[in-house]
Amino acid sequence: MIEESGRVVAVEGDNVWIETIRTSSCSGCSARSGCGQGLLAKVKDGTRSHICLQTDLKLTVDDEVVLGLPEQAFIRSSFLAYGFPLLTLIVAVLLADAAFELAEPWIIVAALLGLAAGFVVVRLISQLGVTRDDFQPEILRTIPVMTQGQPVKTDCPIV
Repeated sequence: MIEESGRVVAVEGDNVWIETIRTSSCSGCSARSGCGQGLLAKVKDGTRSHICLQTDLKLTVDDEVVLGLPEQAFIRSSFLAYGFPLLTLIVAVLLADAAFELAEPWIIVAALLGLAAGFVVVRLISQLGVTRDDFQPEILRTIPVMTQGQPVKTDCPIV
């Protein structure tokens, strides 16, 4: 389970809006100075994102929670976002070269069309499957709030 902490910013009936702050682990990496991902992390680090989740927990604004996403959902969505467009690109190139024996400029065009087709299919799948429960994070537990070094009791059960 991939976990991320967040803070409740709004409660609307059974739905809660949770704010997370994107942080980077680049500070612990030895290649951080020469890595492009490290440069992007410096620019994007601390970006806030919001997500609305349905829950039975009695949460209030400013409650700290831990969100979880199963690894399987992460792997499948990563393949869908990156692997599927690449797969359609390769299939388009193979078809253009082997089946139709096209010249190189047309193979390049076929590759770009295959990539674009892959992105369109991914877009359609993500629009249809965005409400699937297995792709949605869930609230795993609340984080007790500390006051003067002592945890404050909350009415939310820790799961």
